[in-house]
Amino acid sequence: MNSRGFFVVFILLAFAILAVLPPLVMKLFPAADLLMRVFLAIMIFATVRAHIGSNALTVIISAALIYLLVIKHAYITASLYVFFYVLLAFNFFSVIIWGISTRVGH
Repeated sequence: MNSRGFFVVFILLAFAILAVLPPLVMKLFPAADLLMRVFLAIMIFATVRAHIGSNALTVIISAALIYLLVIKHAYITASLYVFFYVLLAFNFFSVIIWGISTRVGH
C-alpha cells in the first residue's frame, strides 16, 4: 500500500550501508587502508595542483589537506569520497539515460 515510503527507506538504508562500507573495509584489510590513503593523497594533490598550479603554495596547501583529511580523518574522508563518487555516477548515468530517452522511442 505504501510502496513509496518503503522505497525511500530502502534508499536511505542503501546510503547508510554505502557510508559504513569504506571504513569497515579499511579496518578489516590493512592493504585496502593503505591503498585508499594513497589514492586520497594523490587525488588531493592533483586537485590542488589543478586549481592553483605547480608552485610552493600547492605543496603547502596539499600537505595541510593531506594531514587533516588522510592522516587524521581517513575513515570519514574515504566514506565521503565513496559516497559522493557513487552519487556523481548516478547523476552522470541518469543524464545519459534521459538523453537517450529523448532521442529514442519518439
